[in-house]
Amino acid sequence: MSAAEPETLLTRAWRFGRALVVGSGATLTDFSVFTTCVRAIDLAPTTARLPALLAGACVQFVGNRSFTFRAQAGNLPRQVTLFLAAEAITLGLNWSVFRYLLSRFDFLPPELVGLMGTGLVFIAFAYPVRRLLIFRM
Repeated sequence: MSAAEPETLLTRAWRFGRALVVGSGATLTDFSVFTTCVRAIDLAPTTARLPALLAGACVQFVGNRSFTFRAQAGNLPRQVTLFLAAEAITLGLNWSVFRYLLSRFDFLPPELVGLMGTGLVFIAFAYPVRRLLIFRM
């Protein structure tokens, strides 16, 4: 597809679907690390959130580069640099949204609150930045 040719809605939908698959794997990793830290190691949920987010971010980079955006031929150092910068912002947003939601929905399990926050940040910030900046085609 040339740069002048607009993408079809189907192409965009398939790419977003692949992003959801990668995001599900990253979420499973995040959830597993978070639950282990909270339930087995007895860390505070706000402390456990950070290693969980970092583990999920690693899955996100590899999955997005190779599967979602199929950007293996892209400039790896550029992609890594942009991903780290964007992920630092994403991690800050995830942690901040988690703390905010946890204070408002303290009757819910912290794992569910984490999933809610991560979903909001993914749709509002992470996916658009990955698509339009990091792994642009």
